[in-house]
Amino acid sequence: MEQRPLGATGLTVSALGYGSGSIGGLFVRGARDEQRRAVARAIEAGITYFDTAPQYGDGRSEENLGRVLRELDAWGRVVVGTKVRLDDAGRDDAPAAIARSLEASLRRLGRDHVDLLQLHNPIVADASPSGASSGAVGLAVVRDGIGEGLRLVKARGLARHIGFTGLGATDALRAAVAGGLETVQAYFNAVNPSAGFPGAAGGEQDFAGLIDVAAAAGMGVIAIRVLAAGALAARPERHPNAGDPSHPLIQGAGYDRDLERAAELQTLATEAELDGPVELAVRFALGKPGVSTVLVGFSDVAQLEDVVRWAERGPLPAALMQRIVDAAR
Repeated sequence: MEQRPLGATGLTVSALGYGSGSIGGLFVRGARDEQRRAVARAIEAGITYFDTAPQYGDGRSEENLGRVLRELDAWGRVVVGTKVRLDDAGRDDAPAAIARSLEASLRRLGRDHVDLLQLHNPIVADASPSGASSGAVGLAVVRDGIGEGLRLVKARGLARHIGFTGLGATDALRAAVAGGLETVQAYFNAVNPSAGFPGAAGGEQDFAGLIDVAAAAGMGVIAIRVLAAGALAARPERHPNAGDPSHPLIQGAGYDRDLERAAELQTLATEAELDGPVELAVRFALGKPGVSTVLVGFSDVAQLEDVVRWAERGPLPAALMQRIVDAAR
């Protein structure tokens, strides 16, 4: 498995990252023995970055991931990132809320520090009352109170590095890159690759090259939703462990709509003699310069085996990458 620098953090992470979230669902709803088998196989394959958050299964993802990494004596071989999402009360005293959230995450993980802590709220230019109700935080607050809170937990050694999730208003996200944080999670997939190719948004929110902006600033870039919550499998059937994909993360997106567009990717994958649209989607994300790691969530070990095999084939040919981008314009 290819290893890449996580921006200027000094950390090195695998090109393919392990997502322990609710959409794949293995670490929220899966069986304990399969969770252990999945992590053991991932590490064997060279996966070194593991992602979790308090919101995934109300803490179950953190608890299960921490347990498995202890059982495998693997903490020294991996990089682990978790998140903090502030509610209304937390936004009033962000430093205290961030510390409380991270301390609770560390208890669930069974650790005294985490490699990466990322803000999980959407970011907008100015969080009006309507924006605040959706969990959004204003850019000024991110730079001041929230930024202070993130820097304080880093100074205490509770988090080695700090970053943010690139959801919210595009202009605010691009401005947040200059806010002193070290990583960004960028929404990027084959039906909306606009974070890597401005204008190629497929009718959804245009992220206007956020990946390139962040990479140029020395930030680590973590590609998220590369399978559009599973829609890019081009099949309506979902694994029993898989979570509900009906709540889109960005403007203009919708699971059913992405599912329909995945049929076009199925055609491209067949023409390119790939195993299917999931292989195409994973290798497309891996091929974007500036991306440090591509997060994929799994429902079982069989899905992990497939994605590892495809990732080892490397990025797609440049001509096929361009056809995917052109289809999204």
